[in-house]
Amino acid sequence: MMLCRVTRPITFRGFATFGRLQQAVDTAELDQYRSYYLGLKDVIGKVPEEVAQRSPSLVALHRRLGLPREFTYSTLARCLTCRTSDLPAKIKNPFVTEASARYLAGTANVVPASKKLDNHGLNIFGKNLLTYHVTQYLVKRYPRLPVVVLNAAVDSYLSQRVLASIGKSWGIESEDSPVVNRYLANEPYEITLGKLRFFNNTLKREDGLQLITSKNFSEEAAYALAVRSIIAALWASTQNTAKPDSAIHFIKDHILSRKLDVTKIFQFENPTRELAVLCRRENLDLPVSKLIAESGRLSKAPVFIVGVFSGEEKLGEGYGSSLKEAKARAASDALLKWYCYEPTEEQAAVIDHGAVIV
Repeated sequence: MMLCRVTRPITFRGFATFGRLQQAVDTAELDQYRSYYLGLKDVIGKVPEEVAQRSPSLVALHRRLGLPREFTYSTLARCLTCRTSDLPAKIKNPFVTEASARYLAGTANVVPASKKLDNHGLNIFGKNLLTYHVTQYLVKRYPRLPVVVLNAAVDSYLSQRVLASIGKSWGIESEDSPVVNRYLANEPYEITLGKLRFFNNTLKREDGLQLITSKNFSEEAAYALAVRSIIAALWASTQNTAKPDSAIHFIKDHILSRKLDVTKIFQFENPTRELAVLCRRENLDLPVSKLIAESGRLSKAPVFIVGVFSGEEKLGEGYGSSLKEAKARAASDALLKWYCYEPTEEQAAVIDHGAVIV
């Protein structure tokens, strides 16, 4: 005869007790996460100086860039806070459902930032400041540059891609860790202050979500915003000090120190005609092309060297596999020497008549 032990059956009351216990545990965990999130939001919204001074990334970046004492750590943290870190209140993309939007907001790497303490205004000021000084530098160095080439040269120094590469070379790191992961790792608030905070709309493909609004920027755009903001904040914080030109020297060291070959920007459609118009405008003798040297005229790879002269003065020289090609290159060389002329320091300011209109 088999004996069976009779156990007390599990009733609905037992399930209810277990459910309340699990709910209590989950509620306590959620309360702790909520407290961490609100604390992080409060720190980013106010950026206390005593908290910013404890950030290893901010201290390292401050010293790496050689920023003065007047440039506070809280200001540097503000330069790393983009307005795009504030999640949009309304989803403008009709293909994103409400559930997807909630999921996106829950897994975001940023928390809403105060619009009074983001880098939106600093970015606008920094962009104008950079444009002014870079344009002044180019106009002073190459006073004969056409406007089209001048704008292209300014863009070569200040494009979003270039500024983003500069920001990365400074060692600025972007915040790519979700807030919940930082909570689970018990990460201090000051760690977040030292990283670039923005709302990135380039999600991973496996996430299956995409949110496109006018407030979103890529990582490249966020780095460019940070660089412009740091330069603007440096100018504003040093105007009433003994070194008010610190921002100008900073721009020369980090922006204008890069080599730019302006001659690569030019592209002449009809250089011989443009050179003739230029000589006529400057009251010079009309240009005459002369063959200087040649090699292998009857071979498969001939080389002709042609010089273009205005009277007795040689304006330019070029080579080619045909006389026509060498003549065009010689005229282009003469035009490049005219437009890319660099006056000496002792010379008075050069005021040019402008580009040649054919």
